[in-house]
Amino acid sequence: MSLLNSLPDNTLRRLSKVIVRTVHLVGIAGVFGNAMQGSSGWIYVSLAVVSGVVLVVMEAYAGWIWFVQLRGVSLYLKLLLLLFMHLYPETAVSCLIAVIIISGFMSHAPNWIRYFSLLHGKVVHSNEDLLG
Repeated sequence: MSLLNSLPDNTLRRLSKVIVRTVHLVGIAGVFGNAMQGSSGWIYVSLAVVSGVVLVVMEAYAGWIWFVQLRGVSLYLKLLLLLFMHLYPETAVSCLIAVIIISGFMSHAPNWIRYFSLLHGKVVHSNEDLLG
């Protein structure tokens, strides 16, 4: 029996998410470091943006419900903060700290927070939860 045959079905998907998230963290750390020094590094911005888009695509592929759950709504808030940072560069460090706080909280929040849908007013794990 090979190692791959003994792994659960979602192992490769989970591993790919972990790898992409790790690349994303490197990109965000570089962007934050550059903001702290008042410099810019296109490689870090590129890593953060590309890996961020890949993460969103991976989540969307798993189910569109993600976009109305708080874990998806937090993405909208982070994008607004990044837009604000772009419009007002002097706020870069503060905005990036807020983005990191939101990300850390949502990554470790209990399911009843992460899967809560503002649109539906309840915890929603899948489309089937909306039918009840």
